[in-house]
Amino acid sequence: AKSLGCEALGIDVIPFSEALPDIPVDRPTVFYGATGFINSVFLKGSWTPGTFYDPDAFRFSRYLLEYGERMLNSNVELTTLGMFGMVERDPDSLIFVRPDRDLKEFAGEVIRCGDFEAWSKRVSHGSYTFGSDCPIVIAEPVGISFEWRLFVVDGKIITGSRYRKKSILDVSPEVPDRVKRFAEDCIAIWNPAPAYALDIAQSGNDLYVLELGCFNSAGFYDADIELIVGAVTSYIKNKPI
Repeated sequence: AKSLGCEALGIDVIPFSEALPDIPVDRPTVFYGATGFINSVFLKGSWTPGTFYDPDAFRFSRYLLEYGERMLNSNVELTTLGMFGMVERDPDSLIFVRPDRDLKEFAGEVIRCGDFEAWSKRVSHGSYTFGSDCPIVIAEPVGISFEWRLFVVDGKIITGSRYRKKSILDVSPEVPDRVKRFAEDCIAIWNPAPAYALDIAQSGNDLYVLELGCFNSAGFYDADIELIVGAVTSYIKNKPI
């Protein structure tokens, strides 16, 4: 960070605590950390920019509205943990379930409809962040060959990484040109924040948007972190928020 002309400060975060560090608010500051911590920084609103999080933009239902059939799961059911069980379903049918919001309430996974109640109790046990009113997305499971994460700053792809191959962690800095071109087309359609992560998946021979993510808590995998920090720093210096 010093080579880029900015100061980096490591801080200790107490799990499940909303306490925030005593960091000056009189200079441009960008936080990076776990989702709960970043959400607390966003809600506090003391730092500029602090985060690039937008709760209205970073949610699956919004991605679907903006990207339509470019989304991997474009035919979905939007409901809540509590409402899901009120509809009669085939207990042996498989569904993919994930949170609607980008708050990482739980990890998306494939389950049997008949196991939903037990699964719901398991993922919500001991949670301080969600309950039966948690918005969820229900979709038909689809096969995914590859997954890539691209970092977008000021509407431009800065760097990226492959992070999964056939559901197995497989990290590489290699991002095919066709993936970048597809991502650029998506960015031209909708560019929700000054900095964010854009996840692209290949299913069959086609590319789709898997999801977007808040830059401030997105995993980097094999992406070039120095390029990302440099691009964000340059953005803040040239376009004060």
